[in-house]
Amino acid sequence: MKDRVKNFLCGGAVCALLAWTVFTILKEQTPGQLAHALLSADGRILLLALPLMALYLCCEAGATHSILRALGCPQPFRRCAYYSCTGFFFSTITPSASGGQPAQVVAMGRDGVPAATGALDMLLVTIGYNTAAMGWGIFALVTASGFTEQLGGRVGILLGVGLAVFALLDAAMFLFLFLPGPARRLLYGGIALLAKVRPGLDRIALEEKADAHLAEYRRGAQLIRRAPDLLVRVLGLSALQLACSYVMPYVVYRAFGLSGYSMGQVFALQALCAIAVGYLPLPGSAGAAESVFLRGFLLIFGDALVAPAMILTRTMNCYLVLAATAVVLAVGRRVRKRTLRAQPSAGQGGPAPRQTGLKRMAPPALGYPTEM
Repeated sequence: MKDRVKNFLCGGAVCALLAWTVFTILKEQTPGQLAHALLSADGRILLLALPLMALYLCCEAGATHSILRALGCPQPFRRCAYYSCTGFFFSTITPSASGGQPAQVVAMGRDGVPAATGALDMLLVTIGYNTAAMGWGIFALVTASGFTEQLGGRVGILLGVGLAVFALLDAAMFLFLFLPGPARRLLYGGIALLAKVRPGLDRIALEEKADAHLAEYRRGAQLIRRAPDLLVRVLGLSALQLACSYVMPYVVYRAFGLSGYSMGQVFALQALCAIAVGYLPLPGSAGAAESVFLRGFLLIFGDALVAPAMILTRTMNCYLVLAATAVVLAVGRRVRKRTLRAQPSAGQGGPAPRQTGLKRMAPPALGYPTEM
């Protein structure tokens, strides 16, 4: 019942934000003017979005490929690319990207990867992604601080909260990784405080869950000590992954034949906008991402082109990729069903398909991959 209410409220918020966005666009432009502006963009330049977003998916696949190999459960790169597509699809359609990582762990389990190993992979990918997002955010603040005024008061508040959320998440994850003793005391103290506020809380169950998550972080720390270059590789791939998404508005900017702002400036503004909406509990940051883009990129594109630019940017780095990953998942599911039907059952003397239970999950990565 609670999940239904949560989904209803989330869906209502998304619909309201999208309705407001559509109203804002049509208030300034007629559908005919909007269509004319969209058609004026250079399609040859827009085609750059295809390799960029393919690289976006391949970066996470490369990180997963490296982590699973280091954990002794190597998978072909094509399977890691399938896990990446799974994560993008389910992250985009679920609030706070909460469905992406569990779906990826399940997909790995079907290939024989233990659930604990899959969860550890997702943990390290989360650390890399969130750290890269923070790094790009700091880079944007340093190199294009003047754009913060362009974002305005409301978006500026979202940006401040977003930076704080990412910073706290990063600090907590690195604390759990490398200082497990203080992290355990901090968690137990928080649980004790909650138990005082809510006497009916199952304190023992919460402490067991905390210990389970800390155990995964300890495994992650041990893996990093054995392969210290692994975390650097994951961070580098995550930074490149986000860069592929953040550069998309500049592709649109050039497709409209505009000039005057450098790629670094447009890139920095996109990084700030992405952090402003990345933590919001909305599927794909739908509604919020569009509204923030219209506000933040008004100076870059101007009144006539900011709405078409938003539509093209969101289509290329979100909705088009969502459709492509949906096709990949549908084809993958069909191929798997055919493979299972072709295999002899255990009763006929053949090996039974391996089943791997899903025991624990790594915490979902906020904002993955709901970039604007």
